[in-house]
Amino acid sequence: MTPATIEVTPATLRGQLARWPTGVAIITANGLSRPLGKTVNSFHSASLEPAMVGWCIDKKSSRFDEWVAVTGYVVHVMASHQAELVSRFAASRSDRFDGVETTPGLDGIPMLTGEVPLRLECRVAGTFDVGDHVYLIGQVVTMAATAHVPMTLQR
Repeated sequence: MTPATIEVTPATLRGQLARWPTGVAIITANGLSRPLGKTVNSFHSASLEPAMVGWCIDKKSSRFDEWVAVTGYVVHVMASHQAELVSRFAASRSDRFDGVETTPGLDGIPMLTGEVPLRLECRVAGTFDVGDHVYLIGQVVTMAATAHVPMTLQR
């Protein structure tokens, strides 16, 4: 099979990268007036020693200024049976946490109480611009895991 050259545009790049299987996580943090929560698929390991993870936020995201000012966040790696929560935190809505049970984690950050395959409580170690996104690197402070299989997305 001969590969076809495709013009690199935001739309074509997004479409082609969607073919790559990726995990799904919900990130939570403390906002100025209410909790922050967002579904992401950019979450990944950044370093094993020290233990660091990262994720990217679009500069056009709602509450962007609050996200880039956080001092910590919690990563909830989601399982396939948690698709409803993933959709809720992916939608543009102000009531993402309504009816969702949370408990305070590191520095009072809201943690989803349901069992997730992996939960990482992190302190922000650095942020930097990457084009139309900002990259947030966090040092992992605590970690909890279950036997649930993480959700993946692929188109």
